[in-house]
This record gives sequence, structure tokens and C-alpha cells, in this order.
Amino acid sequence: MAREVVTRQKKRKGKIILILFILILLGVGGFFGYKFIDKKLHPAATEVKVLDTVETKEGYDYKYSLTDLDSKYFKEEFGKLKEILMAEPVDEEAYATQLSKCFVIDLYTLSTKMNKYDIGGQEFFYSDKQEDFGKAVMNSIYDNMIDNTYGDRKQDLPEVKEVTVNSTEKTKYLMGTTKVDGYLVKMNISYVGVKADTAASVVVVKEKDGKKISVVDIQNTLNPKYDAVNK
Repeated sequence: MAREVVTRQKKRKGKIILILFILILLGVGGFFGYKFIDKKLHPAATEVKVLDTVETKEGYDYKYSLTDLDSKYFKEEFGKLKEILMAEPVDEEAYATQLSKCFVIDLYTLSTKMNKYDIGGQEFFYSDKQEDFGKAVMNSIYDNMIDNTYGDRKQDLPEVKEVTVNSTEKTKYLMGTTKVDGYLVKMNISYVGVKADTAASVVVVKEKDGKKISVVDIQNTLNPKYDAVNK
């Protein structure tokens, strides 16, 4: 009789343990299921991490940055730009050429951009004209870009594969009523998939500090017509 009581107690204890185990599994499963559904319904916004910067050097206020979202090709060319800028003295023509190249890569690589407000190349543009440049790009080549804040965009967008510099030549550009020295850089562009403009002519000049070089004009042709340029 005593043995039967012990046996029943053991069975009852075993059932209780089994029930507790099942409840724990259901609780854990429910928790992770809720987390999964919640993540689907409320995904976390993509965080942009800055990988490298070129800030200030002996009066040069560059403020160029590289992020983890940038393309592999842009990262490579950004590294080359940084090498040029860290050299002593800075090779001005090499600086103008490489900056123009980075500008074109960043501008036309739409696939890495978060949304239409994430303007590529804006940091390389002339400081007093950056806002107007951003608006022009946002309302033209970036106009149909789908937002990718939560990493769920399904849209084929251009990614620059290679930029080939055809020539870099000195020029003059009219800033207001003053003609300033600059460089005209002509380039061909190729893409990984979806194509955009395949040629670009970029004019760069020095900022008001007389040292930092910035883009002031771009045309998607190797035969540009600049009303403001007088060689």
C-alpha cells in the first residue's frame, strides 16, 4: 500500500514537472515569437556607423567622412583621397582629381543611400551651394528612390563600379562677379547593374579659405558648356 502511494506521488510529481516544463517552453516560445512578430511589425531603424574621417589639418577644414553603408569601391577611393590629403605638401591637382572622382562615385551610387534626402557627394560640394545642390539632386536623380530606413527596400538602384578620369585641366570659373582658378575634370562612369549617367565633367575650385577644394558644377557629358567658365 505504501509502495502504491509512493508510486502515485512520483507520477504526480512527474506530471507537475512535465507541466512546468511545457509552460516554460510555451513562455519562452511565446516571448521569442512576440519578439519576432514585433520586429517584423516594428523593425529597428538602420544605424549608420562612421568608419573614417578626414577632419582638419593645418588650416584645411575638410570634414569628409566614410560610413559602413558606403560601397566597397567608394571606400577604396576615399582611402586614396585621404592619402593625398595627409601628404606634405598636398598635391593640388591630385586632390582636385581624386575629390572629383569620389564625388561622382558617391553621387551616382544610389543603392547605398538611406532615402532621397541622403544626398551623395554633398560634403564635397561648395559650402555656400550645398543646400541648392541637395535640392536639385533630390528632385531629379533621387526623386523616385524608395526609403530604406528599416532595410526593407526592394528596388534596383545604380551602383558605380568604376570611374575613369580622362583629363584634368586648369580652368577659371565665375563665382558671382569674380573669376577664380579651378580644375575641370572629365570622367567616364560604369556601373554594377542599373545604369545612370555614364559621363561627367566636374568643375572644382577653392573654398573661401583658399585651401579646401570643392565641386561647384557638374554636367553629364565630356563636352560641357559652362556659361560661367572662361579658360
